[in-house]
Amino acid sequence: MIYEELYRNAAIVYLLGVLGFWLVVWKVGTKIRWRPLRWWLTWLYLCVVLTPWQGTDPEAYIAPVIIVAAFDFLDLGLASALELLQPMIMALVVGTVVIVFAAIALRLRQMKRGQADQADHPEAADAS
Repeated sequence: MIYEELYRNAAIVYLLGVLGFWLVVWKVGTKIRWRPLRWWLTWLYLCVVLTPWQGTDPEAYIAPVIIVAAFDFLDLGLASALELLQPMIMALVVGTVVIVFAAIALRLRQMKRGQADQADHPEAADAS
């Protein structure tokens, strides 16, 4: 019973820390002008700190996979750590692909708007 309360308190403290540091990432990200890079840095942070790993010994629990993989790396080696990190790596790859496609779509939309503005105001294009 006491372990459940300790586990719950530790989970609450961890999630509060995640939220607090996410605010720091967000605030620093506002200094970056290119939106897809901001999105990718936020995605990287969230994947690293929130990808779960479920343990069963001695009781069922959930822990951040990055911490479990770090200890596995120290105890069992690189192969074991990389096996644990596969879900996080896959999430990073999928998220990166989505962000790249979103960046391409945003760029195409921006280029179309620029062409439409030039077509609407040809004298502005001639003046430059």
